[in-house]
Amino acid sequence: MEMKEPTQEERDQLRQALHKALAKLGDAVYERLTAARPDDAEAELDLTRPEIPLAKLIVCKYADEELDVLAERFARSAGAAGANYAELGTAWGISRQAARKRWPGAVSAINERANKEPVHFEAFGGEARVTFHPEDGGWWWIATAANRQVREAPEKAEYDTSEEAAAAAGAFLAANTTTEETTR
Repeated sequence: MEMKEPTQEERDQLRQALHKALAKLGDAVYERLTAARPDDAEAELDLTRPEIPLAKLIVCKYADEELDVLAERFARSAGAAGANYAELGTAWGISRQAARKRWPGAVSAINERANKEPVHFEAFGGEARVTFHPEDGGWWWIATAANRQVREAPEKAEYDTSEEAAAAAGAFLAANTTTEETTR
């Protein structure tokens, strides 16, 4: 899926709408702040006082929190609809690993990939099994090499596709063939 950025005009419109909404709420917060102080009740509105930008800063903090809530909701919706962590990361401008950390579980068991059967294959005299872990939102592998070494995907390994996990398992199998096979 190709990600399209908003145009500069759309970004300018968003910035203006946010500024207008946050400024209005900031003004309301400022009025409550100054109304609570009896020494300011009779004072004229002084735009050089720090309370105005501080009130707007308070509002920005809450807007930032609300945007995080919305971003998580949209990430989970995208994951439930079939998006993977690489796509979520691309949309947010971060890596797939960072997307997985930011929205753990967003790529969930609801995702159609979670319903795939485990993949079992043999290569280089060994065998491997690749499965989807819905709680991690990624693929995992375990393999027994020809030289009888057993290994599984490292705990921090993150594979978005079964092919990536199978390639990693295959690399382990290739690196651990028996001495007899490597001399033939």
